[in-house]
Amino acid sequence: MTMNRDNIGKQNKIKISPAKGRPMLYWVGKKPLDYVKGYPAQLLEIFDPLKTGLKYETPRYEDLKKNWQNLLLWGDNKDILATLLEQGFRGKIDLIYIDPPFMSGADYARKVELRGIKESRTNLDEADLIQQTMYFDMWKNDAYLQFMYERLMLLKELLSETGSIYVHLDWHVGHYVKLLMDEIFGQENFRNEIVWVYTGPSAPGQAQFSRKHDIILWYSKNPDRWIFNTDSVRIPYHGTTAGKFESEGTGFGGKKADLSKGKIPEDWWYLPIVSRIRTEILDFTTQKPEALLERIIKASSNPDDLVFDCFIGSGTSAAVAQKLGRRWIGCDINKGAIQLTSSRLQKIIQEQIKNKQTKYLSFALYKVNNYDLKILQTEATELAIKHLGISRTKTDSFFDGTLGKNELVKIIDFNHPLTLLDLQLIKDELQKRPEEDRDIVVICLGKELAVDPWVEEWNKKHPVNKIKIIELKTDQKYGKFLIHQPDQAKVKIERKGNKAIIEILDFISPTIVKKLEMDNTVFKVKIPDFRSMIDCVLIDTNYDGKTFHIVYSDIPQKKSDLIQGKYELEIPKSKVTIAVKIIDMLGEEVITTKRI
Repeated sequence: MTMNRDNIGKQNKIKISPAKGRPMLYWVGKKPLDYVKGYPAQLLEIFDPLKTGLKYETPRYEDLKKNWQNLLLWGDNKDILATLLEQGFRGKIDLIYIDPPFMSGADYARKVELRGIKESRTNLDEADLIQQTMYFDMWKNDAYLQFMYERLMLLKELLSETGSIYVHLDWHVGHYVKLLMDEIFGQENFRNEIVWVYTGPSAPGQAQFSRKHDIILWYSKNPDRWIFNTDSVRIPYHGTTAGKFESEGTGFGGKKADLSKGKIPEDWWYLPIVSRIRTEILDFTTQKPEALLERIIKASSNPDDLVFDCFIGSGTSAAVAQKLGRRWIGCDINKGAIQLTSSRLQKIIQEQIKNKQTKYLSFALYKVNNYDLKILQTEATELAIKHLGISRTKTDSFFDGTLGKNELVKIIDFNHPLTLLDLQLIKDELQKRPEEDRDIVVICLGKELAVDPWVEEWNKKHPVNKIKIIELKTDQKYGKFLIHQPDQAKVKIERKGNKAIIEILDFISPTIVKKLEMDNTVFKVKIPDFRSMIDCVLIDTNYDGKTFHIVYSDIPQKKSDLIQGKYELEIPKSKVTIAVKIIDMLGEEVITTKRI
């Protein structure tokens, strides 16, 4: 029996429950999700230091529940949420924490400091040598609301009946997302609004009260039952309060007070930001402190429960879940965030093994859908802006900037070609701006065949707002800068009896060299040791050519430390393929293999 593609597509559709709560917020283009479709998940890496042999080609819940392996998923989180539903995770996640974009208008960057060269920067201020933009938090209001609406609907489907979701926000969109969650989860499931109060330097001469707090919206799946572990989150009473009760021998209502357990915190939490916790700093702009996640995870989950974060960032939620003996799933669209999280969790697990902790000591990395842009979308957009001479316009919710005085610029997502739908959106936007008389420059990496006739017809009818396309893949003037030069490594691999002798002889990251030139026009940085560009080294002593099993990882503990560069590992007497994966400070990687 054969089945055509259309029938297969219909069978794979996953129904999503409608949002029935009130009040309901409306915006242009609001569209609830009725169905979603899962995508293939490709197994890329396994970290399994105790060699349990756990390996799941597809992350199905029915397989994983028997012998759990934590999951790190790379791709668009909407695709990943749909894939998890397809793979049986509906109602299986006990706690969700997300720290989504805030629609702040900021570019969020990861500060990247090359290893071992800080001492040579005595003439520099505290600005880092390289900044890697992780994502642009610039949204048209309607687009942001639709983005959050779809993901919150899918997250509700994944949440267990006794589960909770915590959504971390600030003043930009907290009020909007509160309404979305009332609609999706229901007002009756609103548990609390937590205020995280922190301190830090204020802008000089600031003529208003400084904004020094975020909010965290807490909702449960069920209005009658949810997990809340009172004793696990208690904090000591203030000294004066404790003294008063001890001296009088009574508590509230005349009952004897037991102060030894401490009190349950109020819904405002005074916790330090990461920049004040030296042991946690990863130079990731939106990184949250472990103490914040520890309180949430301890309160709303039990040991062995499943914790999920689909905006994993620097990996704090997974790190804390790992330390507290919870299972975890993390995902992000940004490869740099995935690599950072992977390195962080490898360090934690290795430490747990030393301390004889034995729970959930492996994780697998999957790529969901075909998200494989050789250069980060944010990085590519920045390069386009710099090399084309575009002036960024952060106040414009639709167009990305201007070229000269007479052209508006729209940059199409480099993960797909320019389509007629993209052009229709530009047309719709121009109709909202009847006074706009500038021409439009559309930047893309490719285009559909139907685009050129459409643009030709448009330009015939419009004396103003003419559209010009710069297709970067073919444009002789501008296209060359997006040619991606991959990392290059020279690695010596040889056998000596039952040992593999591995030595990294040389390494270069053209992307890092280019960024050093772009970001530091005054101070020219000299890289004293090629290892300064390397974040970590991973080794598979029996590589099958498909899934990379991390048998050994060299991840320096401090930023000032370099990778060892020389390794001696036990191998079988039979022939094996050794694979050495080198990951640079920007998250790009190169693999060298040799059969010995």
